[in-house]
Order: sequence, then C-alpha cells, then structure tokens
Amino acid sequence: MRPIEFLFVVALLLYSYVIWWHKIKCQLKLWMVVLFGIGLSADITGTFILCNIMNPANWKLNAHVASGFVSLLIMAEHFRWAVNAFRGKRKYERRFNRFSIRAWLLWLAAFASGFFI
Repeated sequence: MRPIEFLFVVALLLYSYVIWWHKIKCQLKLWMVVLFGIGLSADITGTFILCNIMNPANWKLNAHVASGFVSLLIMAEHFRWAVNAFRGKRKYERRFNRFSIRAWLLWLAAFASGFFI
C-alpha cells in the first residue's frame, strides 16, 4: 500500500469507528472527537498530496473528484458539529446524530469510487 492510500484508509477507519460507536452508544466523548479530527487531518493531507502530485494537464473533473471534494467539505462540517456537540451545544448534537450516517455514506461512496477510475 502506498503512503497516500494509507492516509485515506486511516481516514476510513477513524471515521467509521467514531460514527458507528456514536450511533451505538448515543454519546460523544472527547477521544471520539480527537479520532474524528485525526481522520479528517489524514483525509485533508491525502487529498492535498494527491492534488499536488497529479499533473495539472491530466486533471479532470469527474464524479470521483467532485464527490471527494464535496464529501471532504461535509466531513469538515461534521467535525465542527462534533466539537460543538462535545461542548454541550444541543443543536449541534442533534445535527451530528441526524446526519452522521449520511455523511459517512457519502464519504464512503467517494472513497469507493476511487477504485473504479
């Protein structure tokens, strides 16, 4: 496995662990927010490296690229919700509860689409 792929797999594992743990236990702990942040950092770092190593002449906007950037933005917003929910802001806790699986599924679809391009 190449290092760039490793970053995305780390993001997958951490996102999955936090979101499903939260769904099962219905509580958000500090360690979960930290792991989510590490997953987001791995995702952003991998995306940044990938964008920089690709030849701009060969860069094409396709479904994978579009869904990847959209899902990265959604996960960043989702992380913000997690931080605010952990701080006790009920509005963000409800958002995190309501949209976590959907955000994860969108991110997972973008992740999986990379295998087909």
